[in-house]
Formats: sequence, C-alpha cells, structure tokens
Amino acid sequence: MELLNKLALGTVSGGLGAALLVILASCQSHPTPTPLTDGAHVRLPDDSTRAIVWGNNKESVKSLKTWLLKRRITVIDETKVTQIAEEKGFQTALTISPADVLKSAKIIGSNQVVFVEADVLSSKSSYDASLDIRALDVDSGEIAWYGKARSPQNFTNLTEGIHQLTCHALATAWGLRQPGMTTASSVCLPGENAMTSLNQLQLGSY
Repeated sequence: MELLNKLALGTVSGGLGAALLVILASCQSHPTPTPLTDGAHVRLPDDSTRAIVWGNNKESVKSLKTWLLKRRITVIDETKVTQIAEEKGFQTALTISPADVLKSAKIIGSNQVVFVEADVLSSKSSYDASLDIRALDVDSGEIAWYGKARSPQNFTNLTEGIHQLTCHALATAWGLRQPGMTTASSVCLPGENAMTSLNQLQLGSY
C-alpha cells in the first residue's frame, strides 16, 4: 500500500510538473521581440528642431512622438500636413506622397520630417514585423538620421511589439545601442511607456 501511495504521489507530482512546463513553454513561445537593428546619424535634432512625424502605423507614430517630446523636440501635429495638402491640392486619392509631405512641412514651418513605415504580417494570433525610420531635412531632403528594426521571431502583443521595434530603431539611430541583436537595453523597457529611462542617459554631444 505504501508503495502504491508513493507511485500515486509521484504520478501526480510528475503530472503537475509536466503541466507547469507546458504553461511556461507557452508563455515563452511568443515573447516581445528583441529586435535586429541598424541605424546611424549625421545630425541629431536639438531644441531648435520643429519635427513632423509621418507614418503608416499609429503605434509607431505614437512611439516616435513620445521619443522626440521626451528629448524636448517640438512636434507639429501631422493633421496640419493634411490640411495644407488639401488646400494646395497635393492630396490625391486620399494619399500624400513623401515629396508633398516635405512641401507641406516647409509651408508649416517644420525643418525636419520623420517618416516611419511599418510592415506587419499576421499569422493566426502572432505577428512578424519590420520598421524603417528616416529623418529628412525639409530644405535639402538629406537624411539626417535613420533606424531600422525587425523582429527575429513572431510575437503576440502587436502594440507592445511595435513600440519595442520603434524604440530599438531609434536607440540605434541615435547611438544609444549597437546595431545588430542585443538582449539587454536600458532605453527600451517593456511596457507601453517603453522609453522611461531615456532622460537618465548621457547622450553626449554629436
């Protein structure tokens, strides 16, 4: 009888252990991505910069605005671009070309437009995404800085995934992390407010 009890307890314990492993595995199967990145800068914005963020994904636009505002960069609402484009006849078929965004930005008084393009693929309940950011000088059209990020594996939280991709692309562009893959960052922390520690970093002079 004692032997049977031990076997029964062992079976229950083993079953619980196996169930726990399954749960842990499922939690780790689609983590927030640690992005693969690239980026560089020629000139970073300063407090004289009046920027417009223009993109095809609202979450990446939101993250970009947050990043710039936390660096005390003036951000002009993109609806002003749409308004100018409509008044000047730039807008066709509900779209505005990058060239016309720059024209509108110049009229508004912006000196830098930050374009962000996110490419998101969905498969059942997970996502694969890449993101490209370019900051263009309004007068010259030259690229002042750029950053890229892509997820090396699928993830389930699209909002958080886009925030992380945007943050890591920006951190690479601004020289706050190395290009490539990294497993730790003091800049891009988990959660929607992914850039809370940015103001604590010493950026130095560029």
